[in-house]
Amino acid sequence: MFRGELRHFPTMNEMAKDLTDDDLRTFSDFIGKLPKPPPPADAGDPARIQRAQALVQANHCNSCHNPDFSGRDSIPRIADQREDYLAKTLREYKSNTRSGYDATMSEVLAPLNDEQIGDLAYYIARVR
Repeated sequence: MFRGELRHFPTMNEMAKDLTDDDLRTFSDFIGKLPKPPPPADAGDPARIQRAQALVQANHCNSCHNPDFSGRDSIPRIADQREDYLAKTLREYKSNTRSGYDATMSEVLAPLNDEQIGDLAYYIARVR
């Protein structure tokens, strides 16, 4: 998406513009083998986690991203991501400032408010 400028981030667009498909596969294989970042040390606020679990069920997050949020096919793994990154990404999908392969994420996030998005990011970052 960076190479094709479907996602706009000048540094990444410039870096990726001359990469071949083989280069991208090599990077992907390397990144896929990196160790997972450690989850936050705390188990989390039970009330926030419960609210987020209800949102996950209501919005079927666990059907596309899998129950353990490991992802599948072209649907990314969101487990083991940092909370700040998850919140930023979810907000970008909601506002249509982050491109996806289709409009699914923007449609799912459209009715959610900022607190709910924060709760989702909080929970997903703590899934163990």
